[in-house]
Amino acid sequence: MSEADWSEHRARVQAMAEALADSTGPVRLRKSTSNLFRPREDSGRTELDAASLNHVLEIDADAGYADVEGMTTYVDLVDATLPLGLAPAIVPELKSITVGGAVTGVGIESGGFRYGLVHDTVHEIDVLVADGRVLTCSPDQRPELFHGFPNSYGSLGYATRVRVGLIPVQPFVQLEHTCYRDPEAVFDAIGAECAEPTCDYLDGVYFGPGEFVLTRAHFVDALPTGTETSDYTWMRQYWQSLRTNSRDWLTIHDYLWRWDTDWFWCSKNVGAQFRPIRLLLGRKRLNSVTYQKIMRASRRRPLSLVQYLRPRTESVIQDVDIPIANAAAFLADFDAGVGIRPVWICPFIVPNDRFSLFRLRTDTPYVNFGFWDMVRSNEPDGHYNALVEELVARHGGKKSLYSRSTYDEATFWSEYDRAAYQALKRECDPSGRFPGLYEKAVQQE
Repeated sequence: MSEADWSEHRARVQAMAEALADSTGPVRLRKSTSNLFRPREDSGRTELDAASLNHVLEIDADAGYADVEGMTTYVDLVDATLPLGLAPAIVPELKSITVGGAVTGVGIESGGFRYGLVHDTVHEIDVLVADGRVLTCSPDQRPELFHGFPNSYGSLGYATRVRVGLIPVQPFVQLEHTCYRDPEAVFDAIGAECAEPTCDYLDGVYFGPGEFVLTRAHFVDALPTGTETSDYTWMRQYWQSLRTNSRDWLTIHDYLWRWDTDWFWCSKNVGAQFRPIRLLLGRKRLNSVTYQKIMRASRRRPLSLVQYLRPRTESVIQDVDIPIANAAAFLADFDAGVGIRPVWICPFIVPNDRFSLFRLRTDTPYVNFGFWDMVRSNEPDGHYNALVEELVARHGGKKSLYSRSTYDEATFWSEYDRAAYQALKRECDPSGRFPGLYEKAVQQE
């Protein structure tokens, strides 16, 4: 990128900083895309517009990083890096996820068994704090802010620039789908891959008792003679193919977005598992952006008669991280108590334990379990989400905060480092202009 491009970036950041400094009272970020699955209450906060901070600024192929603005989506970043034979080390699975959102939240994908979580692959962050300053932080410069920013969800400030680590990739990916009946066997296989990787990407799906599929993906620079890549961007569903194919080939682009077409399998909630609906929506509308728009629109509309008459349900949309030795026991308890199926399985390592708001053990791999559905319930609202939190604590894990949380304040701060957070809050937001982490994650402010 030219100096002019960097000058334009600095001008955009300066305009946002001045708008923040010139405003008074509480503020929050206005953005066109969000992967938060908890409602935001209308708190009367001034909304700070960050939509223009969505540019890829520079790619340094030799050094292996890209500088991007915080609202840049991963689909735009991937489109810029793939022609160079590069991709972010971790590419969260939905096209609508922004780089800044994945850093201040907790992003994961199938490279995690090699590289960790999104924030483990970030080199440097510029953070806009409450008084309009932009603080550059890295493992060596303002390390407390760098290590405290992940899992802060905009309660300390907003990422205006992120330096993202890149890895070399090949044009194609060969997938090997292995079926397992025994949970201990599948988690043993995952542990072996985390210790000594034999593949480039690794994830799996639990379909039900005795039915696991573990997918090992390998880079290839050319397809075998007579082989064609599969297309799961319209009429075919990737997740269904796991049960019928033992081997498959995708372009690296389609591999990175294999889950986006059907939002894993959640597109069934808008009827997109049916061929006529897929034909009607068309290839361009089958993606996470469309499903988010439908979801947000449904929240704004009054309850219909059908909604009043149907059985009462509770939305359980969660990602949880469990030490691998406890993974089988957690999944058994979860299946018995909550029963959502399928469940995504994504292992990851923990390169260091310095991230104060999402501190994990470094002596074990973790398994991320993702489950997203409605549960029929005769229990008080929140029962099943609270049960998930109880199971996570019982099995020594930690829960992501992008969705509903039911913790009381004492329990919440026993999981997330209150002292470290308060020190950063005093530095970055002493007047409390941004929502506090507990208020935002639990009280939905």
